[in-house]
Amino acid sequence: MLRLSDGTSHALEYEDIVVQAWKLFPEDFGLRKYVQEYPDASDIHKPLYGPLKERGFVLSGNKQAKGNKMFKLTERGVAYAQELEKVQRGIVSFDKLSQPAATPDRLSRDKEAELKRILETDSYRLFVTGQREKILDTDFYSYLAATVRTERREFLGRLPAAERKMARAAA
Repeated sequence: MLRLSDGTSHALEYEDIVVQAWKLFPEDFGLRKYVQEYPDASDIHKPLYGPLKERGFVLSGNKQAKGNKMFKLTERGVAYAQELEKVQRGIVSFDKLSQPAATPDRLSRDKEAELKRILETDSYRLFVTGQREKILDTDFYSYLAATVRTERREFLGRLPAAERKMARAAA
């Protein structure tokens, strides 16, 4: 997805993701019996709707007029995918991925974007100006970058991320 989006979080069509993954890694994303001839969409479908979404790396969007589902990397997903590319190229070892990508005095790109988004919310403004009684339950959705229409799995995936942010802020 990182290569398809040129390193951005632009929305991508599901079918393009399937074909690109198969072209890059046919042994991993090809039909078992026809590895070199056809991609296996189920090998892409499961991670996109499961762990990648739950960990906050991808978001799914509305279908296009053609009916093709759209996905995009989050800022966190872009940053992690860039780290994975370094591992693939042999620049960094896989065990180094658990280490922070940024130095202590500088935020990583995904954390900087997330912090900027949070600082621009009404709930943050109300909180820092002492108007906490005006904060509504809908402000929680804003903090999580969600709406009442956010899919359950995606919403639940954002809760641990919010907990991690709060724990880091308290430390």
